[in-house]
Amino acid sequence: MLNRLIQPLVNPIEHIDMVKAEKRQLSNGIPVYYVNAGTQDVVKIDFVFEAGTWFQTSNLVASICNSMLEEGTSNFSSSEIAEKFDFYGAHLQLTVDQNQGFVNAISLGKHLPAILDVMEDLIKRSVFPEDELEVLIAKNKQKWLLENEKVRTLCQKKFTQVMFGDAHPYAINNTLEDFDRIAREDLIRFYQTHYHSGNCQIFVAGKVEEPVLRMLDVRFGENDWKQTNAKVPVYEINSSPKKFHHVEKANGLQSAIRVGKFWVTKSHPDYHALSVLTNILGGYFGSRLMTNIREEKGYTYGIGSFVLNLKQASYLVISTEVGNEYIEPTLVEIAAEMKRLQIEPISENELETVKSYLLGEFLRDFDGPFALAGSFKAINDFGLDYSFYDQALKVLRNITSEELMQLAQQYLNPEDFYTVVAGSKSI
Repeated sequence: MLNRLIQPLVNPIEHIDMVKAEKRQLSNGIPVYYVNAGTQDVVKIDFVFEAGTWFQTSNLVASICNSMLEEGTSNFSSSEIAEKFDFYGAHLQLTVDQNQGFVNAISLGKHLPAILDVMEDLIKRSVFPEDELEVLIAKNKQKWLLENEKVRTLCQKKFTQVMFGDAHPYAINNTLEDFDRIAREDLIRFYQTHYHSGNCQIFVAGKVEEPVLRMLDVRFGENDWKQTNAKVPVYEINSSPKKFHHVEKANGLQSAIRVGKFWVTKSHPDYHALSVLTNILGGYFGSRLMTNIREEKGYTYGIGSFVLNLKQASYLVISTEVGNEYIEPTLVEIAAEMKRLQIEPISENELETVKSYLLGEFLRDFDGPFALAGSFKAINDFGLDYSFYDQALKVLRNITSEELMQLAQQYLNPEDFYTVVAGSKSI
């Protein structure tokens, strides 16, 4: 009989056995990275193009171009595309980030031939119908107007401009007038330049057997959509010389705060140890910032820190929204928590709590075929291999309070951080 009075043994995790991504090449050279895992007949396919905002020559072109892919092709109207995905219970998602454009779909394996039929057309033969473009621009205008009434949006926009400079593609500097400047010809030119087989990677996860890979080669392995890659533009970072910035928002009841600085990249030897440090500072619900500023002081409903890893830069940012009367006290406490990490050793209990939390998050990153594919892409984009995760686990097991305090002294000096506040009251 099982004796429930005896606590089960807890064994430390030394290594995680995971299904690793394998690589194929289509006949035209497109790399296909696939994770064949899971028992359900479900497949997720991600087409990834180097077609993010980094490559656009005018604002909004990358995002509007990507959104227009589902608005009509040589063989399907926008309504027919939507009906196809609805009929087969599949999901289509089009997104753009700073560097890449994505065409993603999730489908039952048995319906994949029909779904790939539509995806091939919208990737290879989008026509950018004028009527659909006008409707999309009008919808995005309204969305822009609503978002720019929020202090958190104004704060994030200004923060990226302060960090990178107004003209840098990582800076958010879209205006309402930019929507009126979009021309169909510009979108078609961007589409033809960036959405082709020479600029494409494919990531597949789920029940990925040989028939799936053959279907991809039949649909996307020909040279009918191959072009030479465009030259990758080069931009210089032009950070503001001022450390503090305020964005006025009349009659706002709250103010948004962003405090941040440039950070180490994923290939840096301190990256994994700093991940532990930033989580202690503000990376989970029991973090220093949450405990102090939310639980003890009551200045905010939530505050956190996170690192944004981009291909050309990385930065750490602390984000929160507070009542206008709490702006200065909140900034004082953020700086105080950084200083505490520099001069006070982290207790063994707190360190073990954070390690357990991060280990749980680490395991979730490999839970299921879609997560496995996402974890692979997170290293592949930066030219890293699976040893990145082995090193992360090693650091997580062995990091000490003394090492973290030394890192805080090196990386968490409050005077090095930029601060942006958006709201109705300056300080």
